[in-house]
Amino acid sequence: MANLLTEYLTAVRDHARSLPPGQERTEIEAWLAFADAHRKHLITSVSAPKLPTPPKPSGDDLNPFLGHWSPYGPRFN
Repeated sequence: MANLLTEYLTAVRDHARSLPPGQERTEIEAWLAFADAHRKHLITSVSAPKLPTPPKPSGDDLNPFLGHWSPYGPRFN
């Protein structure tokens, strides 16, 4: 998505350069600044560090929460 936005911003920027100085060009340049900041945010959020995958829980991990019950099934005396 960031690549498509980059291409679009380049095309809009090229068009804005062809406009004479004035309100329309100023508004387009202001929008381009906003859109470029958004594009940079998209790029950094894609490359942001990911959370680690938690380890798979085992029966021993459940033991402290089960009281007298066994995490491995019922005990028959």
